[in-house]
Amino acid sequence: MTSALAAACRPVIVRRALIMAAVVGPILTLINQGDALVSDVPFSFWKAGLTFIVPYLVATVSAVATQRRRDGAPVPEPCHADCAPLGSPHPAPQSSPQPSPQPSAAGPAQRSEGPTGNPPMKARVHVTLKPGVLDPQGKAIAGALASLGFDGVGQVRQGKVIDLEIDGADQAEVRSQVEAMCRKLLANTVIEDYAIELEA
Repeated sequence: MTSALAAACRPVIVRRALIMAAVVGPILTLINQGDALVSDVPFSFWKAGLTFIVPYLVATVSAVATQRRRDGAPVPEPCHADCAPLGSPHPAPQSSPQPSPQPSAAGPAQRSEGPTGNPPMKARVHVTLKPGVLDPQGKAIAGALASLGFDGVGQVRQGKVIDLEIDGADQAEVRSQVEAMCRKLLANTVIEDYAIELEA
């Protein structure tokens, strides 16, 4: 936790998060309280504050997570031509050549079979927000791209992809199962759409 807070206070991360908040905050304020700016509807200052705080926190958390993954990546040791680490008094032992695999009499490898004896069918589910549903994360991504110098990016809508392996040979039956999964768990059908791809 201490290291994460220290990373969040780095000037470069704070600067990028402030840019994100300055870009996305006014947009979210117009979306959420545009009617208050042009009519007699009361303007909520605490909601306006949240529209700046949320993109700041999103940008900070994303930057800290990226920095921690980068800091935790192992650094490979430099090697000689024989792959012994530099400074080692002895070269790395040479591995004996492995015999080339002999062709199997059973022919090419077969796909693994499911509990019913049939190869599992692969399904890919694309889940996206329905048109007209507010997408703060998509707007935050668009603002971050603009702050990083990627001009010309228009609307950004974020979603998710779910890969499944389903035991069954009947595509219609498998699709029906996946649709039931989407309705009950994989997608919030009130605000999200889903699309299913099947691969035998």
